[in-house]
Amino acid sequence: MLNTKRNKILSVFGVLLVIFILSILLYRPVIFQEGNPTPLMKGIGQLNFTQDKIVKLNMNGDRYLTKSNNGQEVIKSYMQDKGYAFTEQMGSGYLFKSTTGKSAVAIHKYYSRFYLLWNITENTNNLDNSEDDNNLWATTTTGDGITFQYPTELLTKYISVVNWPPQVKIKNKKFICNPFDNEIQQGGQTELRLVDNRSYCVTKESEGAAGSTYTSYTYEFPQNNQTGIITFTLRFVQCQNYDEPKTSECENERSAFDVDGTVDKIVQNIKIKSEQLSIAEQLKDCLPKSDTASHEKCNELLKQITNYDSCVNAGFSIMKSNPPQCATSDGRTFVENKK
Repeated sequence: MLNTKRNKILSVFGVLLVIFILSILLYRPVIFQEGNPTPLMKGIGQLNFTQDKIVKLNMNGDRYLTKSNNGQEVIKSYMQDKGYAFTEQMGSGYLFKSTTGKSAVAIHKYYSRFYLLWNITENTNNLDNSEDDNNLWATTTTGDGITFQYPTELLTKYISVVNWPPQVKIKNKKFICNPFDNEIQQGGQTELRLVDNRSYCVTKESEGAAGSTYTSYTYEFPQNNQTGIITFTLRFVQCQNYDEPKTSECENERSAFDVDGTVDKIVQNIKIKSEQLSIAEQLKDCLPKSDTASHEKCNELLKQITNYDSCVNAGFSIMKSNPPQCATSDGRTFVENKK
């Protein structure tokens, strides 16, 4: 009887051992994806058997573990307790800024489908509130004098940029969004969207190639009684190309990706050079250039000079004569008309 009971215990132990070994072999890529899994196993135990919602891991860097079902809200609350306010999401990254001007980025990835592994980077060098809230945005100016900021990276693993930075143009027409007409004209899917009560007419065109989907975006929006246009292309990897947990990680990243918010921030930073510069400054920029576009721009500006005062205000020299005269670069002369 004693031997029978002992054999049953050994059999159960053997079955459990086999299940444990098979689980290790089956989920080895997940368990060992960060190298030594011991800190992560301790963190999982702490999340499940204590009241803790976030656990700091004994690993290189500021790395934390949360459950996946509420991890985003937990990390926002944790950063708020540290004096940071959430500013925006960009891909799998969450951006924060403190009242002193410091910025931080919390980037997550999935550790199986049940847990999120967070890496938090704090930037203490940016103490000027007038600066951008992170180092991920660059500034560029187009040939048409349009200056804007754009993210240098999207903080995404399965979504990448194509034709980047975005193309930004301003058309001299009133903003009108008619999804039906746009769909016929552009052959894509068009809809009117509101982002923080700002209107965008968004057209998407997608095509598949080599396990990925390339989606071209066109955002039209009102800009000072004209229409602004932003175009770019993103590459989305087919999530089903991967095994778990990468499939779920890819799908969750895609569902959380906020392309509208990123475009909206670009739009809010647009500055048009012609709105900022006087005729004199614009002529100073285009006159030394020999290309056709600069030549045509200068000709349009010169047409606005019609008398002595406008000639002087445009920066042209005053001849020492009686009465004084002002000569433009296209050979016209205007005499001061004293009343």
